[in-house]
Amino acid sequence: MTKWILSSLSVLLFVVILFINVGNNSEFNDEFNTNLSNVSNDEMEAVISENPDIHPMRMALANRYFDEVNYSEALPHYMYIAENSADSELKSFALAQIGWMVFESNNVEVATTYINESLKINSDSLVAKSYLGIIYIQDPETKADGIEILNSVIKSDKLSKDDKTFISEILENYEK
Repeated sequence: MTKWILSSLSVLLFVVILFINVGNNSEFNDEFNTNLSNVSNDEMEAVISENPDIHPMRMALANRYFDEVNYSEALPHYMYIAENSADSELKSFALAQIGWMVFESNNVEVATTYINESLKINSDSLVAKSYLGIIYIQDPETKADGIEILNSVIKSDKLSKDDKTFISEILENYEK
């Protein structure tokens, strides 16, 4: 075999292993948190560039960038998912994340448009509801709506203890 064939087989095997890993891990991990901790961002970018419709891997990479507050790298991945995924939960989550990034850039109107679109797709999205509640609670005109939204979110049994604590603290600060 030539080195080109071996190289091609290695890349193909890597992609197959990653794809299988994404599929297997997504069944056992929290929503959209595929275990790719041993895979670098550059490796994920390379796989995604060759296979752009591997949405769970793309979401995992976008979430890494989002967690690092590297929104310029996260945005194109979330946009791709929002525009191309048939999975309503992925699409809704991507739109909510885009909305939050837009909010962070001080464009409340566009941010709420993205988040409301997320909620149209998945009205049960705790992420989108939380973001909308946090945005609304900061504006005196929508503060009551924000409190109502966050109070409904905090009652969910799907919310982690840390998230409940975080939202409780927000409510305590703004209900005064």
